[in-house]
Amino acid sequence: WQLLPNRGGQAASASANTTSTPTQPSFKAKVKKQIVNVLKKVKPYLLIPDDQILWMPNALKLGREIMRREKIDMIFSTSGPVTNHLIAKKLSREFDCKWVADFRDPWTQNMHTSGIEWRERMEERMEEAVMSQADAITTVTATFAYNFREKHQDRIKRMELIYNGFDQADFQGLAASHAAPDKFHAVYAGILYQKRNPRLLLQAIRELIDEKAVDRNALLLSFAGVFDYPGYSENRDCVEALGLGDIVRVLGNLPHKEALGLMKGANALLLIGDVSADAGAYIPGKLYEYMGIGNPILALNKRGEATEIIEDFRLGQVADPEQKDEIKQAYLKLYQEWKAQGQTGSEERGADFAERVKPYERREQAKQLAQLMDELVK
Repeated sequence: WQLLPNRGGQAASASANTTSTPTQPSFKAKVKKQIVNVLKKVKPYLLIPDDQILWMPNALKLGREIMRREKIDMIFSTSGPVTNHLIAKKLSREFDCKWVADFRDPWTQNMHTSGIEWRERMEERMEEAVMSQADAITTVTATFAYNFREKHQDRIKRMELIYNGFDQADFQGLAASHAAPDKFHAVYAGILYQKRNPRLLLQAIRELIDEKAVDRNALLLSFAGVFDYPGYSENRDCVEALGLGDIVRVLGNLPHKEALGLMKGANALLLIGDVSADAGAYIPGKLYEYMGIGNPILALNKRGEATEIIEDFRLGQVADPEQKDEIKQAYLKLYQEWKAQGQTGSEERGADFAERVKPYERREQAKQLAQLMDELVK
């Protein structure tokens, strides 16, 4: 396999093959760049509540055509983008039909807000109008549902919790790829950034190696996706500083099916969460994908619904992403089970695993949503 590549290899090769000096950008290119920079700065002040608002006039026009032609009696809108809810609100009022507004993430209570006071007041009013008019609100975590209720109270006519999930058909007949026989193989597939990084995990593994609690020659960590954001090298620097380049494999972006195959062949699936204060309120979509794969999870997550699901359904081990000792113990437990059983946690997980995670299959959630819609239109 290709382990962490040597720094500067590609740059050296490129410089050896060319002696041309870089061309200066044209006047037109400079002007275009300046315009783009200006647009980026004014965008938060013009495109409210999001950059899809420019789509709204055409969406309404087509929506009205469909409503007249098909005699629709139920509208379902989901966000982001929240512009979807503004379109649905207008159509449901014009055509006097039922409307379910679904929130994958919070709107005004989101950790990512504009910071522009007058814009946030405007969005507060938009959100209140949506909550007041929708016949039902659905969302994907109990924390989101509680926060919506606390904020909007009687404005919300009906609140339903319908979790995210996985489609079992995506994993049927899935073959393992990038396999590492005779290795305790931990896999992460996704994007890493400043508040979601593997550096404390790497330090924990280094200490376990030094303490001789684990066999270095039996370890492999594979990272697919974005290991370091362009222009940053903290994760790579950490690997090199700890001397773990021989056990860390960086695969880059993979096609989705290939990434699923990588997960299928793993002994531990890494779920690395944010370290922000409200990170525990979110359930990463990757958790449901890991359920579909069925291999044990090593979750470095703040306490919340995601960690409760992992513990309640015996899906793996949980550790606080800022507590190195917890991370060491969780990793070591999965490693020891792998050594003892050959397949991590197979006995503890039990033969009824598929039945236990059934509530999180998309077929079950579709039933919940269909039942809600049936009740609203009767």
